[in-house]
Amino acid sequence: MKSIQTEIIINAPAEKVWTALTTFTLYEEWNPLISVVRGKALAGERLRVKVKLSGLPEISFDATVSSCVFPLRLGWKVIFLKGVFEAYHSFTIEKLDVGISRFIHAEEFSGILGVPVLFLLEGRFCEGYRLMNEALKALVERRVE
Repeated sequence: MKSIQTEIIINAPAEKVWTALTTFTLYEEWNPLISVVRGKALAGERLRVKVKLSGLPEISFDATVSSCVFPLRLGWKVIFLKGVFEAYHSFTIEKLDVGISRFIHAEEFSGILGVPVLFLLEGRFCEGYRLMNEALKALVERRVE
C-alpha cells in the first residue's frame, strides 16, 4: 500500500470546515481538484465524483463513503478494479485550539497498480491536494470573518 498526505491549518472551528467539506453541491464553485460530488456524506452512501489533476483530462468514478464522523473524518473508497487498483481518500479535521483546525487530506492506494500509478502521478496528486486545501482554507476563513 502506498499513500500520500497533505495538511493545512485553517483558522476556523472544525464544524465550519466540516460544513464546507460536506456541502458537495458547492464544490464546483471553489474546489480546483474535485469539481463534482453527487450523493451525501453518510456512511455507505454511493457517490459520483469528478476529479481534475493538472495536465490530465477530468475523470469520473463511483465511490462509497466508508467513514463519516461529524465533524472529524470523511472518507470514501474507490475500486477501479478489485486487487488491481483501489484507493481510499480521506479528510481528517483535528481541533487544535478554539477556532483553529488542522485539515489533513490523504489517500492510500492499493492493488498491483497502486504503486506504479502513484509513482507516475504523485506530484500531480500532491499539487491538486494542496490547491484544494488552500481553496478550502480561503473559503472557510472568509465565512468566519
